[in-house]
Amino acid sequence: MTDTPSPAGHEQMRIGDADRARLADLLDDAYADGRLEAAEHQERMAEALDARTVADIAPLVRDLGPVESIVPAMDQVELGWRPGAASSPSTNLPARQPQSSPPPIVAGEQYDRIATFMGDTVRGAGQTLAVRTEISSGMGDVKIDLTSMAMAAHDVVIQINSGLGDVRILVPDGVRVIDQISHFLGDSKITGMTPVAPDAPSITLTGFMALGDLRVFGPQHKGFSKKLRRWFGHS
Repeated sequence: MTDTPSPAGHEQMRIGDADRARLADLLDDAYADGRLEAAEHQERMAEALDARTVADIAPLVRDLGPVESIVPAMDQVELGWRPGAASSPSTNLPARQPQSSPPPIVAGEQYDRIATFMGDTVRGAGQTLAVRTEISSGMGDVKIDLTSMAMAAHDVVIQINSGLGDVRILVPDGVRVIDQISHFLGDSKITGMTPVAPDAPSITLTGFMALGDLRVFGPQHKGFSKKLRRWFGHS
């Protein structure tokens, strides 16, 4: 007979890359909701990258949600399943399905500029992404919903010059994202993207970000629909 780990032993359970990804998603959502300040978000994200066990991540989510939402295997342990067993109970994680189609290519501006200082700016429904868009941000965030926008060319460029601000982009299915951003005390994260054809429309991201992060969410990201509703009011 084998023993089932006790609840006290959960703290020493090792976490994996998928668990860390769920943790990053939760922290991103908490920051977008206003439950975390920018400094808190950056500090917790840094600790999340170094997390190795449930005990490491527990302090990071204690005031945001249950640890079980990050490490579903904890629920499986309660049911008597152990890593390495022949089969495991199904989890309640939502299925990830593409939720949008490529943006249309229409006649539009060659150049556009998005500027914000100590405030947030959004671009979305009814607007067209120019052939080249420059984002200038100081202590403010920029959110772009490409799922409800057209593109002014098959291949467009977004140049980001940002200090103490984040850029969030929701990208529909069938679009290639090319990240060429340079960072100082920040990083880029592109998640939930689906495979695209070699001739798919593309968005090239260039520029420099200091003390800020770039986050690009594709249609297979588990929080894609929630972000559409929260940031842009999609039903």
